[in-house]
Amino acid sequence: MDAQYNPSKIEHIWYDYWMSHNLFDSKPDNKVPYTILIPPPNVTGILHMGHMLNNTIQDVLIRRARLLGFNACWVPGTDHASIATEAKVLSKLKAEGIDKKDLSRDQFLKHAWNWTDKHGGIILNQLKRLGASCDWKRVKFTMDKDMSDSVRKAFIMLHSKGYIYRGKKMINWDPEAQTAVSDEEVIYKEQDSKLYYIKYGLVDANNSITIATTRPETILGDTAICVHPKDKRYSSLIGAYVYVPLINRKIPIITDTYIDPEFGTGALKVTPAHDINDYLIGEKNNLEIISVIDKNGKMDEDAKMYVGEDRFLVRDKIINDIKNLGQLDKIESIKNKVGFSERTNSIIEPRLSSQWFMKMDEMADSALKNVLNNNVKFYPNKFKNVYKHWMENIRDWCLSRQLWWGHQIPAFYYNNNKDYVVANNINEALILAKEKTKNNQLLLSDLTQEEDVLDTWFSSWLWPISVFDGINHPDNSDYQYYYPTNDLVTGHDILFFWVARMIMSGYEFEKKPPFKNVYFTGMVRDQKRRKMSKSLGNSPDPIKLIDKYGSDAVRVGMLFASPAGNDLLFDENLCEQGRNFSNKIWNSFRLISSWKIQEKNQDSISKEVIYWFENKLTFDIELVNRYFLKFF
Repeated sequence: MDAQYNPSKIEHIWYDYWMSHNLFDSKPDNKVPYTILIPPPNVTGILHMGHMLNNTIQDVLIRRARLLGFNACWVPGTDHASIATEAKVLSKLKAEGIDKKDLSRDQFLKHAWNWTDKHGGIILNQLKRLGASCDWKRVKFTMDKDMSDSVRKAFIMLHSKGYIYRGKKMINWDPEAQTAVSDEEVIYKEQDSKLYYIKYGLVDANNSITIATTRPETILGDTAICVHPKDKRYSSLIGAYVYVPLINRKIPIITDTYIDPEFGTGALKVTPAHDINDYLIGEKNNLEIISVIDKNGKMDEDAKMYVGEDRFLVRDKIINDIKNLGQLDKIESIKNKVGFSERTNSIIEPRLSSQWFMKMDEMADSALKNVLNNNVKFYPNKFKNVYKHWMENIRDWCLSRQLWWGHQIPAFYYNNNKDYVVANNINEALILAKEKTKNNQLLLSDLTQEEDVLDTWFSSWLWPISVFDGINHPDNSDYQYYYPTNDLVTGHDILFFWVARMIMSGYEFEKKPPFKNVYFTGMVRDQKRRKMSKSLGNSPDPIKLIDKYGSDAVRVGMLFASPAGNDLLFDENLCEQGRNFSNKIWNSFRLISSWKIQEKNQDSISKEVIYWFENKLTFDIELVNRYFLKFF
């Protein structure tokens, strides 16, 4: 027997044994079920330190449940990750000299499926290296046929209830991914910026009004200047007109209580096509909407100037041109929050666009109430307040994404795309369109399906229901036995993206919570408290750590410094501690296995020691169980 524990000799032997004897499998029986669903990682992703922490905690819970005699079911799976996967496929095509524009949708999807088939199993195999005791016969993928059927059926049901609608609204546009993203996918970062003070000449007076803006490139789309109605500095100018610099278009000076008199000069330029608050002001005042930045982040034809040039390059050009006119008052350096795409890290462009949306307020009511009353428990409890704030200020969910990889929206247009029906397929859509129009002459060729796909999170929010096929076949034995699930382990960074929406879907479709407890892990950070990332070079490769220290050592190391909901400051020394802990157990085993049993009378001291040890062990087991019971 080796003097040192060698995980490379041991771990794979035991894991292969467990797998060959189906010890992780679960089927409905007479036992009490205990169910955990893995937060599905991106299908083309690889294991990172956050996955290590999350899946280690899940494994602790599921293995303990097995020891206690529950029918333990841990369902693994992956997410199709529309934006991230399509970006990877486009990058591959570009390297091969292929442009997406030259492909049909079906041709592109073949490339996407080939990419998924090649890379999709990597992270699942890495989870096996980690030692995750999932039921690997239950692996689900959000683009599996039954999962896709669930998405379509849910969309149709919610549309029929009036929750899902199509409308033209201000959305967040990702110029790099070329798609809309939801409010929750916009990350606001503090940036060093400039505040430009610009004079707008009054039409009927030899005078001007000065506004302050951080986005001078949108000046060409201005349709008003707005001031606070109680701001005495501008009371005499309300109703007057000014000229937009450079293009001399006449626009009015209006009022709105939204204006902060303390910011800048207290006068705001209003560009309804490029700012959500400007859009709301424009709606109230029936202002013209002029879009001057296109979907590529470049100036479009309606700008009249700088057409085809990047918006950020134009920022310097337009300021220089305004300065040459003598209308630049001053420039200040400021700190402000700028929205970045959570997926591509490109700067978000607010954009007026026709998209699919889902009403959230009614669904949010039940989901909020049942967290506040602890029908769904949060650990740590502090996240209830964060959840409450978001749910009470929830906005409609922008569902559509201008991509090809994903669940194509089941809406079918006719009458030159002026009207549509929502249906499971084009044949059912034709029947509905004929009924709607009273026109039996309509043909399949008169219908075209919506090009957009659904936000990836729309399939993910159904995950606890759809992995057991509960949308399509709610009476099936798996669904009736395993739903609701017991525990969800996830990072608090997707509280809004995923956790809140799953709770909403649970109460919307089943009038039940999807899980009983949510355990929020912290973020894994380095010793400088920086989030781990490839770009910073501060994120170790978990597989290399496993190769070096062993799976158990790395997992124990993660648990040594992972208080619920608080960030984990990772240091490789934690893995060394884990290895040393594993070695202590190994040496204990070596010692015990070397003993030879002999029948002899024990002295009183030996009896006392054994009595003490048995009681100490019982006490510690009871203490651990008490802690677990507090969680359950």
